[in-house]
Amino acid sequence: MNNSNNRIEPEQKDQQSQKSPSIWRWVLTIAAIGLFIYQFSRQDFRETFEIIKNLSLLKILAALGLIFCSRLAVAARWNALLKINDPKPKFSQILKITFAGLFSSNVLPTSVGGDFVRLVMGMQIQLDPAYITSSLIMDRIVGFTGMAFLLPFGLSVLLQSPDNPFLTGSLLVFPFAIAFSDIPKKIWGWMRKFVNKIFESIKLWLKNPMYLLEALGFTFLHMAFYFSAIWIFLNSMQAEIPFFKMCAIYSLSYVISLMPISIGSLGVQELAISYFFSTLGGIPSETAYALALLIRIAFVVCSVPGVLFLPDIGKKKKTEAKTEE
Repeated sequence: MNNSNNRIEPEQKDQQSQKSPSIWRWVLTIAAIGLFIYQFSRQDFRETFEIIKNLSLLKILAALGLIFCSRLAVAARWNALLKINDPKPKFSQILKITFAGLFSSNVLPTSVGGDFVRLVMGMQIQLDPAYITSSLIMDRIVGFTGMAFLLPFGLSVLLQSPDNPFLTGSLLVFPFAIAFSDIPKKIWGWMRKFVNKIFESIKLWLKNPMYLLEALGFTFLHMAFYFSAIWIFLNSMQAEIPFFKMCAIYSLSYVISLMPISIGSLGVQELAISYFFSTLGGIPSETAYALALLIRIAFVVCSVPGVLFLPDIGKKKKTEAKTEE
């Protein structure tokens, strides 16, 4: 009797395993934000805010407009991948779902919160759940593929840097992180699952290569809009850096921000952008921190329209409940 009472059911194990990563994600998020604030406080933060304050309103609006256009391109990319669904979705529907997902990614305590919202809302418009899940995986893969074209150039800039404290610091932090966690085991398990999902997802789109190429085309369009916005921010702050070098350097911060360390990459993205642009881009630290803050603010502002579509999540359930009555 006692043994049966003390035995932990599988469902209870799942709940316990889900709570631990969530707690650690919050801890790491707070740590990342705290580290960014600490590094930021060591600079002349008054000058950073002064730089932002003196930006041209017209250029800020232009940059926000370009980032908004990049969001439209992201929606078009996912729409292209979903064309294998029968019936094909309407772009207006996918646009609403994409913005709802983008907004959710900024507020939900998980790295895939936005994808979960897209899954739920996609099912509500009668899209096949299997296609939605696979398309979400492919959407991330195609997005990374576009940035991967720039990554070798970014790594080249990094390796050619004469003084790179980031590499030395990472050599100290990495063993410490491994010693106090089961990171290697989790990474290996995650990689196996991820690779299997990739192969399963790719099979669907290899039968429809035109949709895959269309999605990749929208990825490059998204990158063109997004990098142009960053260029405007830097130009407004009198930071001189070649456009292509700027894109290569940003690819490094993009890869760092993909690591599932904090919620919505808060703190991590800002640290990566400010570090790489000040160290490798040769721009003043205050300007680099201003750029990191501007990019975060632009992300949030351009995802705000998504809050208008989030209430749609509960509409179908309410309608079905009334119908059953």
